[in-house]
Amino acid sequence: MKKSWTVLAVALGLLAAACQPSAQQPSATPTVRLARPSATRPAQPSPSATLSPTPPPSATPRPVGPAYFPGYNPLTGLPIGPGLLRRAPLLVSITNFPPSARPQAGLSQADHVWETSIGQGLTRFLAVYFGDYPQRLSELAPGADLPYDFVIGPIRSGRVVFDDIRAFYPGGLIVTRAASAQVLPELGKQLTVNALNPDDVNSAGLRLADLPGLPLDPAQPASYAGLSFDHRIPAGGSPGLELSLIYNLFAQFQWTYDSASGRYLRWQDMVDGNGQLGPQIDRLTGQQLAFDNLVVLFADHKLQNLEGTIIEIELRFVPARFGLVFRDGRRYPITWSSERSALRLFDEDGRPLALRPGQTFFEVFGFESTWDGESVVRYHSPPLPTLTITPTFTVSPTVTVTPTETASATPEP
Repeated sequence: MKKSWTVLAVALGLLAAACQPSAQQPSATPTVRLARPSATRPAQPSPSATLSPTPPPSATPRPVGPAYFPGYNPLTGLPIGPGLLRRAPLLVSITNFPPSARPQAGLSQADHVWETSIGQGLTRFLAVYFGDYPQRLSELAPGADLPYDFVIGPIRSGRVVFDDIRAFYPGGLIVTRAASAQVLPELGKQLTVNALNPDDVNSAGLRLADLPGLPLDPAQPASYAGLSFDHRIPAGGSPGLELSLIYNLFAQFQWTYDSASGRYLRWQDMVDGNGQLGPQIDRLTGQQLAFDNLVVLFADHKLQNLEGTIIEIELRFVPARFGLVFRDGRRYPITWSSERSALRLFDEDGRPLALRPGQTFFEVFGFESTWDGESVVRYHSPPLPTLTITPTFTVSPTVTVTPTETASATPEP
């Protein structure tokens, strides 16, 4: 068996870096105690031939970020036409459970996708769109089989952490299918879309005709800067060809590096208990989800209710926490910070770590979660809230004493 090593050891290495947030040791780190996952992926031909080609290195002749470079999308580091960054980002709550929600529409066109726990071993996506996404969606929609004509969806309820994520995209609009009474007041700028069919849990979404009328604020692209992008592969790191994510028997996911495209492909369990994984498909494209970067952020998780469905995740105003970046088949330990509500990623020497220009998928895990030091992360739920027991006072019964009893109760002289 491979010798396990703790995330703490990596964090201590980061402690030696100077002058940057990475030099601050996280206050808590996940513990490593995992073996390899038992889930297996069925043998399939490489899907790389069906993937859209990624921009060649010449598309970005120089590094982009962390400052804002006009003419580039600050979320992807890719060139973008003038006038396409005028509306603030759109953040959409997209469900992955129940399995009838699959395949979803529109995840492949998001600049960023965040996956977070929603409790009870389940996860939910918050997909972030900025720039020319209406045009890209319109080009894909005519040839796709789309229930209710949704180009983004199915949409489900909001979560408290969504507003923390929204802080990275000032002025961004969160779109949900409502939220619980405890969560809705926490969401800030939020729009509720209604279900079209009360008998179908997957009948809320966005159509092409909905996009122009969304109440999006004017964009300030410079306020979304913070990440760095460079086609040149950073020095250091270790082989990072796959990443397995385990929540429970029916919520297992995996990313594998496809060398032909330079991107990571997403797989998920088939929710049948046999442990096999299949490709996660976007209904718009009919192709497997593929992203240029994977970022794993370890953050403090706290349950806010006894059912374990309201989870507060510390993502805002964080000075330094441990994380991982996967790009170009390499894995890099990082320190991430979010001071001043700007997400920043630093390498072991405290310098900004550049992502590959393109789309990024964020995986968020708690301190209770475990990592095997290489490619397997297992989610562990934080403890339930501590119950405060209110003392119950039992009133003593009133005894009526008869004269006879009184006499007998008198002490003997």
